[in-house]
Amino acid sequence: MTTESMRASQPVSETTAKACKAAAWDCQSHAFMGSPETVMANLVGLPDELVGRRVYMLMIQGDNRSEARVFERFNLDDAEGTVSSWPEKDVPGLVTQITEVLVANRGVHCPGEQVKATLETEREVHVSAPAPAPRTAAAAFGPLLEGFRDDAFVRATVMVLC
Repeated sequence: MTTESMRASQPVSETTAKACKAAAWDCQSHAFMGSPETVMANLVGLPDELVGRRVYMLMIQGDNRSEARVFERFNLDDAEGTVSSWPEKDVPGLVTQITEVLVANRGVHCPGEQVKATLETEREVHVSAPAPAPRTAAAAFGPLLEGFRDDAFVRATVMVLC
């Protein structure tokens, strides 16, 4: 189930369709564990090109809570995007579930759409109003990790979808 503030409905550009087809064969997962400072250093060290993708996500598990976010632009050249968020009780299980969706997809369909469809049928997801899309890994991941700065140990997983 999705709670939407606003979601744009526009045709997918030819460039975006080609990029999603290629991305179906280039999904990525990056996991970091440790102190919030160490994990932040690793997250901001990711190539900024990753946040240039159309759909990517971040899952963070702290001492007492976890959260997941999916960042999405409808087309690659869009300056704005949305962020879907929800509290996640089982980050390791979510990572496994997403991995299974990607493997089962076998590069056939847009990986971002496949993962979103799976997530939205099982979770209460809130989608933000369109806002400027992050241009760097630090801009994308820093604000969420900031909420975990007082935790002793965190785990962050970035999934780059399409």
